[in-house]
Amino acid sequence: MMTTHACAPTAAAAMTRRAASGRQARSGARAARWTNARGERERALALAGERGAKTTATAVGQSSDTDGYENFETRADAQQAVRMAAALNVRVPANVGYQQTVRKSLTYSGMGLRSGEVELMRLRPARAGEGRYFVKVPNGTIDASESGVQDTTEYSEEELEDMLLERVRMALSNDEEEKEKAREEADRVRASVASEIEAPGAYDATEVRVPASFELASEDVRLSSELNGDFVVRGAEHLLSALEALGIDNCRIELEGTGEIPIMDGSASSYAYDISSVGPTPALSEGGAQAPRKSWKITENVMVQEGDAFMMFNVDDKCKLTYGIDFTYKSTAIGKQWESWTPTEDAPYVFHISPARTFGTINDFTAYFRAGYIKSGLEDCALIANGDQYWNAPVRVSNEPARHKLLDLIGDLSLLAEPGMSGVPVGHVVAYKAGHKLHAKFVKALAKASKEQVDAEIWSEGIDA
Repeated sequence: MMTTHACAPTAAAAMTRRAASGRQARSGARAARWTNARGERERALALAGERGAKTTATAVGQSSDTDGYENFETRADAQQAVRMAAALNVRVPANVGYQQTVRKSLTYSGMGLRSGEVELMRLRPARAGEGRYFVKVPNGTIDASESGVQDTTEYSEEELEDMLLERVRMALSNDEEEKEKAREEADRVRASVASEIEAPGAYDATEVRVPASFELASEDVRLSSELNGDFVVRGAEHLLSALEALGIDNCRIELEGTGEIPIMDGSASSYAYDISSVGPTPALSEGGAQAPRKSWKITENVMVQEGDAFMMFNVDDKCKLTYGIDFTYKSTAIGKQWESWTPTEDAPYVFHISPARTFGTINDFTAYFRAGYIKSGLEDCALIANGDQYWNAPVRVSNEPARHKLLDLIGDLSLLAEPGMSGVPVGHVVAYKAGHKLHAKFVKALAKASKEQVDAEIWSEGIDA
């Protein structure tokens, strides 16, 4: 999924004007929550260690002192990050051996990259065995004002600063009683959230659903994935990537508008943060029973190729994902990159993969706009390269382009899932210079390969964020 930066002469100016109409959706503020809530707390800890808590308070309280708070443009931004981090006590959810769904509904409002329209989407709980599926709902069904995780607690400026300083003090303290106090408070908040579970709804049995299935994946695509069912779903890979990685095997995804998933910030960080905030819950059958979570173990090697681009699957006892890109001929800023991620061994998805934004060169993006492939975008929803430098540096994570390709790959591999299953297969997937078109071809080749159902891997044991 791609967009254009404001520096392209005519095309980007028009895109920026269109993008302005979507800013009321607050996608920019919410898109940065995960990065700010975790990243800024880490910066606060480092800053406190070097200069003391008093300096940290000054950095938060005075917009002129931005050392350690580069992502905050205003004091209000810093306060919002503190509110989300300290008040919600976000926890990266654990993968488990049974099927899960979202604990509560989540609503998103943002621009459609290709439609040029404001798109509304709502994630709702689903029952075990229903899988991940899309439904078109009539206009007016989804309330855009419900976007994001709602925090209704009101804090004064002093309270917000005290909350951050308290968390810094707790983190730096060697006093076991204070650490236990922090753990107990986190457990209390989680218990309160856990008591509020939204049950799956009862829907018309004749409604039209588009399952997130490889059988519907189009091989004739540009820029993003496409599911061709009774209606077309475009650009679902970032959402499906987060659902897959965070163990949300069953989810009803309601769409208003054209059927396109909003671009958000070009990464999966919004979904990762919000899902972690509301938390998963067991997906139950009609009879109220839990169901085991399974995945595919491919038992033969598979390879697809187009020119010098290829994707291959090597039989292995654990899931491994490796991606290589080569943009040297377009931009030395991107250049050649390789990134490998083993979910059971490396940093969690929410930190290692989800922040990585879509990327490309400003020349390509401008050409896409002029050709009509994209009709809108926000200047902050892609990493833009121009020659030997990035137009909108800095990068969020090292090898951000290659990590984004892993993000896309997870979303496209999720289409292998039977309803209620994990989609990413057990084994080693290696991709080089591939895109959504080759992804779709590869997934269909995997579907035809010999395989067996096994217990799904536990990618994460859960971690305080």
